[in-house]
Amino acid sequence: MRKILLLIVLMITGITFSQSKEYYGTVKVKSDKTPIPGAIVLVKGTKIGVQTDFDGNFKITVPDSLNILTISYLGFQTVNYKIGAERKLEILLKEDCTIHWFDKQHIGFYLNSGVVNNPLGGQFIFTFPDFFNLPTLKSEISYQTNLRDNRFLNVHLNLHHLFVSCGFNADINTSYRNLDFNNNIDLSAYSIEASLNFHGISTIVGFSSIDFMSTEKIIDSYGVTLGLKAWIGPPFYMSVSAKTSVYKNLSEYHAEIKRQYRNIYGFMKYYKVNDFNELSIGIGIEVTYLFKRQREERRN
Repeated sequence: MRKILLLIVLMITGITFSQSKEYYGTVKVKSDKTPIPGAIVLVKGTKIGVQTDFDGNFKITVPDSLNILTISYLGFQTVNYKIGAERKLEILLKEDCTIHWFDKQHIGFYLNSGVVNNPLGGQFIFTFPDFFNLPTLKSEISYQTNLRDNRFLNVHLNLHHLFVSCGFNADINTSYRNLDFNNNIDLSAYSIEASLNFHGISTIVGFSSIDFMSTEKIIDSYGVTLGLKAWIGPPFYMSVSAKTSVYKNLSEYHAEIKRQYRNIYGFMKYYKVNDFNELSIGIGIEVTYLFKRQREERRN
């Protein structure tokens, strides 16, 4: 009889501790109240969890002994939300302004080929070491030739991520171009440009100088550079850019498509000035290098 009574007491106790309530609600962006599909809603300290539907709605059962939900979504700050008697919930997430730059301390090697005039070439990229979370200083040099009269040299020194806030950052890019073409065109040009980046779309504004000589004309002129650049995310992982430098009686045109697959990069570039134009394709690898102290910091 005592065993039966003990069993009944244990069953009643178990039922008491297993009581729970059902909560439902919506997860939204705090700034404009847009629903967030795919957000994770967990009962803190447990594996009880659900995912919001296409309209940001969820329904979750919470044991009476627990009262905190953890809500998370990529690109937003994780929230610990305390629940009470109210069963209908509206949970607001703020955008996470923490930005991780994946172009710091890179080394890259490419093989280039000019389809029109300069079939042989290569490209080297080096990003200078970063120890103090300063803007990223990136250098790049490319060279193409036909092993006879033609050569096309491009040198870039860029300062990336100067001013950073949620959805906005700015870069300063400098470049030098030198071109010899069929003993007919001799060109040297310099540019400095500001790139203002808003949520994956960049506006390029700059100042250029060119010294151009051909059998037809000689131009020593200053001009403006204007352009646009866009980053296309998953599943393409591609950047597309186009810009024009306008001088007195002369223009330069630049366009590039660059695609990434893990550490492998491929690109296609187009350049035109006067009677010269070149379509270049390339493939290469970019890897991140770390010093001993940085590797130890990551492990810790």
